[in-house]
Amino acid sequence: RLDILIKMPRGPGAFPVLAILEGERRQTGVILVAGRGPVTRIPEIAPTSSPALTLNLESRLRATKPLAKRKPDRIHHIDLTGDMNGYVWSINGVAWNKDVPPLPVAEGERVEFVLRNKTLMPHPMHLHGHQFQVVEIDGKRFSGAVRDTILVTPGRRVVIAFDANNPGWWAFHCHLLYHQAAGMFATVRYI
Repeated sequence: RLDILIKMPRGPGAFPVLAILEGERRQTGVILVAGRGPVTRIPEIAPTSSPALTLNLESRLRATKPLAKRKPDRIHHIDLTGDMNGYVWSINGVAWNKDVPPLPVAEGERVEFVLRNKTLMPHPMHLHGHQFQVVEIDGKRFSGAVRDTILVTPGRRVVIAFDANNPGWWAFHCHLLYHQAAGMFATVRYI
């Protein structure tokens, strides 16, 4: 998920913004119209299939309101682990249960999560109660998009940063809810 800002051309025209599922040709979307531009029907089938999901777009996105630059006060290393054998998904090799200790943070800290996907599946990792900024992909630092969910593709390393400014207990989990239910879940707790 992300918010995008689209600058419309001044002249009249119709501009489709389309979405195509990974590996599919079916498409949907909206048509943005400027002035009295003609609107034509968009075909339901795209000329080509969409490519596999990668982090290429993510590495090009930039925040319109990035986090203030500062060093992290706390870093958590989070390995996304598990596999289809037995259908167990986990964080740092442990499927979540009530005895798994939370990831501690303190109010006012800049926190970084270093996410390493050690599985063969992509995982959209979602943090409740906060927005974070993507600050590194595979060792390359940059001021990426601000969001609450990041897709971590197989074998990749993504670093996210957030300011601990919303005290309480918060969920951090794979947004593929069947992965979450199988154990790819953690809690963030203010101390």
